[in-house]
Amino acid sequence: MDLPLDNPGVALGEIITNPTSLGFIPVAIHFDLFTILARAGKPVTAEEVAEISNVKIRERAKGEPELGVKLAEDVLYIMTGLGLVDQVSENGFNANAITKHLDQWEGAKHAALHFTIEGLLAGAFTYSKLKDTNFEYPFKGTETPMQYAHKRLGNEILSKKHTYSIMADEGRMDSFNNFMVHKLSKRPRAPDRIKHLGYDLDDAIFSAPKDTVAVVDIGGGHGHTLLSFKEAYPHLSADKLIVQDFYATVDTIPGVTLMKYNFKDTAPQPVQGAHIYCLQHILHNHPDLESIALLQKTAAAMNEDSRLLVIEATKNAKNAAMHAAMVALYGGRERSSAEWKLMAAVSGLEVTFESYPETGECLVEMRKVRGSK
Repeated sequence: MDLPLDNPGVALGEIITNPTSLGFIPVAIHFDLFTILARAGKPVTAEEVAEISNVKIRERAKGEPELGVKLAEDVLYIMTGLGLVDQVSENGFNANAITKHLDQWEGAKHAALHFTIEGLLAGAFTYSKLKDTNFEYPFKGTETPMQYAHKRLGNEILSKKHTYSIMADEGRMDSFNNFMVHKLSKRPRAPDRIKHLGYDLDDAIFSAPKDTVAVVDIGGGHGHTLLSFKEAYPHLSADKLIVQDFYATVDTIPGVTLMKYNFKDTAPQPVQGAHIYCLQHILHNHPDLESIALLQKTAAAMNEDSRLLVIEATKNAKNAAMHAAMVALYGGRERSSAEWKLMAAVSGLEVTFESYPETGECLVEMRKVRGSK
């Protein structure tokens, strides 16, 4: 969004009125408005969009609520204010690059649903949560504004659950998982991203002793990361590439080994002495104390040759919104170099490589402090 910074009052107004506009994004997705505009190939009116949407609804199921013209008009107009759609006349709307992205990349729609539905709810209760707890901070993993919101809304059962469990109970976890699957499959291969950050991954891989596990991807989901490692380093057999995930939804992943593992349990890391342990977009979902507990557990499994690779978003102004989402939803956070070094130190580790680009992901390598057990 191009803010008129020469007029700070206008700029402020555009910022603080965005939350209510964001609330209409799930409506646009529900009625498939982005896809309709993207595939129209020309400007269309709200009446035309509503009719196309309703034809799809009638074909899909009888009795499903249809899209009214006034709602279509308002949603499309609000989407133009967010920059997701272009308005070319009083009642003419056209797709732009973001509209087409939402149509072409399924993960974008799931991401939009997740970060608006969950994000708006948690964000709306952040100030009340802080005020009512005398500004106690940081938040704990199951005592974030999300749980506070459900408590205030009378949802006592949900108010005692982690945000991911709340999403599962409300039927949105499949959508979130689809977002993550599409996100990981769309990006360049993990080895390429790691090398681009200046890390000598070839040396790390080829220096692994033949009798050890090469890479353990903790919280690795459907194995996209390690499948890309397999592609980049075909000499690695399946027993050298281990995907650990608690929510394992498949029995096997050809080319790698799948291991069901809940890293929040008190049980030790089951793979001892692996050459590389990977935590990719895991720690930013967790408060400092939980993150340190995981680092300590991983450190206990490492030997002097092991290394831990942490991949997260770079903590800077461009990722401040993601930081806010992690704080409000999970009690997590993006972290700076100083924060990573402090967490490593209290976990028996030390930072031995770090790269923080202005955009995208950062990479931090941690190794056991020499002489520690």
